[in-house]
Amino acid sequence: MRKFAGISRFPLGFWNYMDIRELDDQVLADWEEAAFSCILSPFFTLEEEDRGKLDILLRWCAEHKVNIILRDPRVSLRHTEPGSSEKMRLAADYDSLVAEAVAEFADHPQVYGFFILDEPHWNYYEAVVQAVQTVKKHSDRLLPFVNLLPAMPSTVDLLQFRHYDRYLADFAERTGAQQVCYDYYGQMMERNEESSQYYVNLNHYRNLSRQGVEFWTTLLSTPHFNYRRPSYEDMRWQVNTSLAYGAKGILYFTFYTPDNAYNSETNYRQGPIDWWGERTDTFYGIRNANRELHQRWGDLFLELQLLQVGHYPEVPAKELNTVDYNGPVKEIEILTGREPKLILSEFRHRTSGQSYAFIVNANPRDSVQVQVQLEGVLRLRRFNAYGEAYDVVNSAPYADIFQSKIWLAPGQGELMELVRTEPTEL
Repeated sequence: MRKFAGISRFPLGFWNYMDIRELDDQVLADWEEAAFSCILSPFFTLEEEDRGKLDILLRWCAEHKVNIILRDPRVSLRHTEPGSSEKMRLAADYDSLVAEAVAEFADHPQVYGFFILDEPHWNYYEAVVQAVQTVKKHSDRLLPFVNLLPAMPSTVDLLQFRHYDRYLADFAERTGAQQVCYDYYGQMMERNEESSQYYVNLNHYRNLSRQGVEFWTTLLSTPHFNYRRPSYEDMRWQVNTSLAYGAKGILYFTFYTPDNAYNSETNYRQGPIDWWGERTDTFYGIRNANRELHQRWGDLFLELQLLQVGHYPEVPAKELNTVDYNGPVKEIEILTGREPKLILSEFRHRTSGQSYAFIVNANPRDSVQVQVQLEGVLRLRRFNAYGEAYDVVNSAPYADIFQSKIWLAPGQGELMELVRTEPTEL
């Protein structure tokens, strides 16, 4: 048994709605304990008191090597009144305000970018496109962060695009964005239901990533509406299925439990930090899922290019793919398990060309034992809890195949490093 070795560069954060004047030692201790590596900043103004708190936060980020996306009031846009169809327009001095903010923070190594807007509707679209372009005009390093609405029947009218892939392509082309984020929570329905639309959304963004646009996803951590309270297995399942589709960053919604005062129709409860500022079981589920990703695989997933992803034995939705056996994995056999659901992804390291396979138990309730058969593989290595690679013994009866049995807990993912008989092309 060892102590947690610390965070990696892989972005793990949360939707943060606190005021910066609430920042104190306990808040920072919670963020550190939860193993967050990229923080969405609290709301702040440019007043002296807020700037003092912001300085404290930035020093903490530098000390702990945590990146931060700033909700700078000079850059962030604000929603109009709910239900309004009025088109958003940028302020006349928006360009100069962005230039001022960039000049102030461009040299701070932990400032990752600026928050622009969450879930822009059609009437915000042009303003958001212009805002992203403006930030990119003044900085080629700082990310203009936008979180997009997911693909759902209810969002067609909100986006005024009939085809979601066209919406993503249009946004990427017009903004020149190299990274986008979105949210979807139907995977955490009550009565242990997981909407297949969760995978449909992941697949949309996996397709976008083929055009060179990386994506982050937002996962559910606070129950509300008819979404359940996620267990540790649920958190692990959400994280690993996202990795399987090529996600390069993960945010949780949310960390602090809303008090339901903003909207009397909501029923938020028992988020990672409850109404009294205390840690709940969900806090430890997030912490453990985050630590596992940081400790076992570190920065590796940031360097992996997704080649293919498929489901076995059945696809949750017709838009998705079954496992393609054209790569090194030639067969998957279920040895033990109730309602087996697997995802198999094949990756290649962007610089070394090293091959990897990632298998996920996509059932968040039941363990499964599988046997994987590969060809063209000399050695197979897996990673222990501390991120140390070890050789797996080949159990195949023939010299020209490699065979390995794996027990997978609910939501567990296993990354396998494959030493091929022939090197893969970069």
